[in-house]
Amino acid sequence: MKLEGFVDADLAGDVESRKRTTGYVYTLGGTAVSWSSTLQKIVTLSTTEAEYVVVLESTKEIVWLQSFLKELGKINGNGILYSNSQNVIFLAKNLAFHSRTKHIQIKYHFIRQLLDDEQLMLEKVCGSKNPTNMLTKRVTLDKLKLCKTTVGLQG
Repeated sequence: MKLEGFVDADLAGDVESRKRTTGYVYTLGGTAVSWSSTLQKIVTLSTTEAEYVVVLESTKEIVWLQSFLKELGKINGNGILYSNSQNVIFLAKNLAFHSRTKHIQIKYHFIRQLLDDEQLMLEKVCGSKNPTNMLTKRVTLDKLKLCKTTVGLQG
């Protein structure tokens, strides 16, 4: 079975603190097995940083899930994480220093080690097809139905 994850962040949705709501959902064989929707612990300075933080936080979950599922003999391969931010994917995969991202702390580059060790693949998903929108944004009923179907939820 294939372990897949989707991540997303809103645009400073908490009006008082300016923190962003971030979400992730992991599916195994098309069924949701783990998900989260929370305020980030920090105020991020850019959309790229906010999306990068949610990728980092969700990779902790995928590392644990992969270990647990491998121990149970349910998966053999590595997981795939989908983000709708091309900037985040480039930043995670590219070791070059960029002046526009110097504010992103080194501790967030944990994802690079996972990619280098091929423990994880980070891929692009179109924003309109990202099921974590239901965890981070207001969505239409049709979009909610699409999101629920994508992660195997009924009802």
